[in-house]
Amino acid sequence: MAMKLKEISYEQHEYLHRPKVCKGTLLTLIYDIPYFPSCGVFPPLHILNQVFSRGGSPGGMGPGATWKPFTLSEEEYDVLVREVKTTPLSEIKTPARYAFLSLKFDPSFDHIEGLMEWSDAVCHKHRDEWHAELRRAGFLK
Repeated sequence: MAMKLKEISYEQHEYLHRPKVCKGTLLTLIYDIPYFPSCGVFPPLHILNQVFSRGGSPGGMGPGATWKPFTLSEEEYDVLVREVKTTPLSEIKTPARYAFLSLKFDPSFDHIEGLMEWSDAVCHKHRDEWHAELRRAGFLK
């Protein structure tokens, strides 16, 4: 029997509003974290675990998302990757605030260990394309 996508409780934060408690899958969570992913690229397991182990951020004057810190096993990560690649965004658009563009994969950066270094390298390569996609979708001018 195939492993199912992990369920999680987390909070959505919006400036000047009480946090909203949400329950969903990891797929919902990743599309509900502001500014995730870096320039539209889905991270490798060791980078994703750095994100998840921090527990998110309430965002301050902008939106945020928080959760109890956790990490994924390789098997859980593989299930999440499969869902990222196969689930239509229309299926998660209502619960997840940022499900408007599909994520892409670029394993050429998987060797980078640190989250900030990985993000910088990914965005150096993919930023212009990501911003063009956001403009086409009406999210950037």
